[in-house]
Amino acid sequence: MDPRVRFFDETELLETLADDIQSRIRTAIPVALSEDSEDGHSVKVQAQTKLVRRAADGTLSTFSMPQVSDVVVKHAGGGTLTKTVPLKKGDEGIFIVADRALDAWYQQSGEQAAVDARMHSLSDGWYVPGGRSLPRKLKGVSKDSMQSRTDDKKTVHDVSESAVTAVREQSAHQVNGMAVQSQKDGSSQVVDAKTIQHVASKILINC
Repeated sequence: MDPRVRFFDETELLETLADDIQSRIRTAIPVALSEDSEDGHSVKVQAQTKLVRRAADGTLSTFSMPQVSDVVVKHAGGGTLTKTVPLKKGDEGIFIVADRALDAWYQQSGEQAAVDARMHSLSDGWYVPGGRSLPRKLKGVSKDSMQSRTDDKKTVHDVSESAVTAVREQSAHQVNGMAVQSQKDGSSQVVDAKTIQHVASKILINC
C-alpha cells in the first residue's frame, strides 16, 4: 500500500496533486517518425520515452504513448528561403507541444481564436527534425564551418569564412578569395586573377 494513504498530511496531499497535474503536461518529447512523410509538411510520430504507471498496490509499470498523426513539421527558413530535408521512417527529432490548440491557425493562418480550451494536448504539436541519440550520433561534425551533408559525408557543401566548397566522393569544387578550383581524382583546374592552370593526362578543347 502507498504509505501516503495511511495518514493525512496536507503538504503531502498538495505535492501529490501537483505531481499528478505536472505528469499530464506535455512540453517537448523525443520522437521518431513512424512512416515516411508523403508531403513533407506533416508526419506521424512515436514518442521514444515511455510513461510510468503506479498501480494501487504501489508497483510500477511502463507503457508507450500513442502515435500522433498529422503533426506539423518545423522547417528552417525565413523570408522567401526555406531549408527542407526528406523525412523518412525512423528519423529522430523533437515533438514540441503547443500550450493552445493549433487547428484554426494551421487551417487558416494569421491570428485566430482557439477552437476550444484544450491545453498541452498531443494533438497540437510541432515536429523539429534533426535530434540524434548517441547510437545515431553524427560523425565528423565540422568545428569551423557550416555544412549541408549526407550522414556518410561523401557529399558535402561546406561554407566557412574563407571559402565555399562542394565535395562529392572524389570530386571537389572550391571558391575562395584567391581562386576557383576544381578537382576530380588526379585532374585539376585552378583559375586565379592571372592564370588558368590545368593538370590532367588529357585535355580536350572544343571550339
